[in-house]
Amino acid sequence: MNTKKSSKDCALKKIKHILVVGLGKSGLSGINYLTKQIEFKKKLFKVSVYDKNKSIKEQKGLLKNLDIEDFFTGDIKFEFLNGKSHIFLSPGVNPKEVKKFGHELNIINDISLFLEHLSCSSSNLKVIGVTGTNGKTTTCLFLEHLLLKAGYKTKALGNLGIPPLDLINDLEDIDVLVLEVSSFQLNPFSKNGLPGRKIDVGIFLNFTEDHLDMHDNMDDYLQSKITLLKSSIRQVVNSNLLKILPQRFADITFKHEEDKNIETQIPNEISKREYIVQSIKNSKFIVDNKGFEVNIDDSNLIGMHNELNIAAAFAAFRCLDLSFIKYQDAIMSFKGVPHRLEWVRDIDGIKFYNDSKATNAASTVAALEFLKNKNIFLIVGGDSKKLSMEPLKKYVTKNVSQLLLIGKDALIFKKLFKNLSKLKISMCNDLNHAVSEAFNHAHSGDIILLSPACSSHDMYKNYIDRGEHFKKIVHALR
Repeated sequence: MNTKKSSKDCALKKIKHILVVGLGKSGLSGINYLTKQIEFKKKLFKVSVYDKNKSIKEQKGLLKNLDIEDFFTGDIKFEFLNGKSHIFLSPGVNPKEVKKFGHELNIINDISLFLEHLSCSSSNLKVIGVTGTNGKTTTCLFLEHLLLKAGYKTKALGNLGIPPLDLINDLEDIDVLVLEVSSFQLNPFSKNGLPGRKIDVGIFLNFTEDHLDMHDNMDDYLQSKITLLKSSIRQVVNSNLLKILPQRFADITFKHEEDKNIETQIPNEISKREYIVQSIKNSKFIVDNKGFEVNIDDSNLIGMHNELNIAAAFAAFRCLDLSFIKYQDAIMSFKGVPHRLEWVRDIDGIKFYNDSKATNAASTVAALEFLKNKNIFLIVGGDSKKLSMEPLKKYVTKNVSQLLLIGKDALIFKKLFKNLSKLKISMCNDLNHAVSEAFNHAHSGDIILLSPACSSHDMYKNYIDRGEHFKKIVHALR
């Protein structure tokens, strides 16, 4: 597989002076990519850097030995952007920060540069893109596992932690790339779709309220997600989304037989293939309308939402390969994903679950729905991102006996749930306090669940840091 570029990389030919905004993983990856290009060596374009939270001294320390034109820090100003032909926007940076200075900015990012690079190469690499409000990382990692089991050289990367530009020089060793793509990465291209080579299969898992701190409104958020479908040759979409998606994206669909909320006037026959999670003789199967059938009873991915993630992964995989048959082995051997309804420990019959990845109400609802017949001590709170927590109400009423509140928006939860009868609410100083409080009141058969429904950034580096701290606290208990 030949992926060598021509001496004039078409992904870069229009760049005169690029400002890289944000020095997280993606920003650093972008700078490394840009500064290694032949055009840069010939001084045909310049690179400058802006990071709001890093001093110029810190930036220079990170980028020593690289030829950077200018460094900027502090609140963003028009003068930082003035004279730049392109803005490289890291996914953690709010697009509003730069868009407020004008709508004619040429915004690019690691995903767009990667796809433009592919369009200029002779690579036969296949790309599967995954987006949605929840379940992206689980679906990507399960797809990676499934592809490896089928004998493909593959790698899952993107928003789950590995910037795609880091693999530019290794593409000849890869058959299929699985890209987790966030709405922040898609948002700059919502009008015309991603530039560069088309993605082979785009998956849109689900859509619920989230990230309104980064998007103008829910439609802006939705249009960002739809960008992936516009940019893909084949589309795999949750049947629930057909009522809000253009009809042309009803290519391949997936759904759960128990989902009664699917109301659409789009005829089923428009979907070329439909995958359904179905109960057959007390067992769970994923079937399609063309004879495919796989038992998923032995899956380590628990909950109805994860059954849908598996169905989406199968649908995307089978766009590339219809000959593979060892699905059962792939299901049984996948161990799950940390921080997503992850069992941690049993103590005297009390079970502890780490669901730190639940950063919005819909994710916590999924966890409570799975544990619906249990008595739950629920730890919630953090940065609510201005999202409504109303969807939690009916689920908290059913089987949560105590709510343990942490983080900067704990009072939002207290106000919302204060009138629920029989619900004990505890304001906790930190996660350690919450776990201790729950453990002191729980009995055998009860569940202590960390499923915060909020971002972790008010207290932790990220959801991983929060989840690891929870597990450390639990393992330290008697």
